[in-house]
Amino acid sequence: MKKAILLVFMILSSCAQVEEVPPENLIGEEKMADLIFELAVLDAAKGFVPKDKNERIILDTDSFYQFHDIDSAQFTSSNAYYAKQPKAYLRIVSTAKTKLEEFEKNMEESEYKMLKNDSIEIKPKQKKNITK
Repeated sequence: MKKAILLVFMILSSCAQVEEVPPENLIGEEKMADLIFELAVLDAAKGFVPKDKNERIILDTDSFYQFHDIDSAQFTSSNAYYAKQPKAYLRIVSTAKTKLEEFEKNMEESEYKMLKNDSIEIKPKQKKNITK
């Protein structure tokens, strides 16, 4: 009986969640959300080809890390740490998603304003052509 209780106790204790030790150079949650947001935008921009050029835009991730004063190992270790912390990672990803949605909304609004301004500029020119 004692062996059975000891065995059950050992099984249950082995299933306990082990507290993950954060890496020495852990990136904060807010900065991680910013980095994930910017990396998503950079990834989307890789496929963009400007109208006046025939080649895709080439974006260097090394300059991204240098701009944010981090390195890829620091980002990777921080990302791995947060991935093992589901609640924290969900907060980070939710914040990044919200920023992406706001960014998309702002881009759509600015595109609408540009189209609206362009259409206002075209109307007077069309009137001149009609009267001639």
